[in-house]
Amino acid sequence: MLLRVDVEGRGDHAVITAAGEIDAATADTLATAVSGALADGYPTVLADFAGVTFIDSTGLGVLVKSHRSAGAAGAAFAVVHPTPKTRKLIRVLGLDELLRIYDTHEEALADLAE
Repeated sequence: MLLRVDVEGRGDHAVITAAGEIDAATADTLATAVSGALADGYPTVLADFAGVTFIDSTGLGVLVKSHRSAGAAGAAFAVVHPTPKTRKLIRVLGLDELLRIYDTHEEALADLAE
């Protein structure tokens, strides 16, 4: 399955919904969506991963780059609704120490507003 990425502006934040596989062939699609949301000035960008069926090291690299780009722009970046498999991979690699991971949009927005 290819990757489908939808970007939705919701007032003070953007939600990027990804569905499919994030790998070397598709990771640029996600990176472009995050970069675009940050360039549009959104102070918070949420990547909704409920529909992500696979992510490889290239995709994980995009998450790290997105986190750093958001920080450089004075914005926040978070992953919401990761599948158990994606969450486990992030944890095993220690990326949960860097990335902000939440179960719901509401949790992410409440925490990031503080």
